[in-house]
Amino acid sequence: MVDEWEKEGVRPLVYMNPYFANLTGNPEINTNYFEFLDNKGYFVKGADSEKSYLIKSVSIEFGMIDFSNPDAYAWCKETIIKNMIKEARAVGWMHDFGEYTPLQGVKFDGYDGPTSTYHNRYPYEWAKISREAVEEAGTLDESVYFMRAGSTMSPGKTSLFWMGD
Repeated sequence: MVDEWEKEGVRPLVYMNPYFANLTGNPEINTNYFEFLDNKGYFVKGADSEKSYLIKSVSIEFGMIDFSNPDAYAWCKETIIKNMIKEARAVGWMHDFGEYTPLQGVKFDGYDGPTSTYHNRYPYEWAKISREAVEEAGTLDESVYFMRAGSTMSPGKTSLFWMGD
């Protein structure tokens, strides 16, 4: 599909967020990224647990990538480069969410400060990861990734903000 778009001079914009739905047990899923990330320990953990902290929505539960974990951070950045920039040939994406970081009840592997402080740092790290990805892929001048949430430090790491819903 992208090959055909490219012939017409069209490049895709796509969507991503730092949450992975728990689809374990769903027979329609070929690659269960939730299970992969959970087994690697790449999700934010519960405050008194080594288990992944799961956020519950109306119909799903999901894990949130722990950007304070250097291995999780590197995996996420490489996934953006490999899957979004190179494979999908996306010229940009909505780099959504990051603002739902819990204020309490969780812990971050590579951060010893108060959870409430990392709550504000998380959207900055989320913006920073895309900035580094487009720089490393050599597409900084042609990529646009936009967010609707951030912190006071996020503007220097994202292309633009979308004012949202």
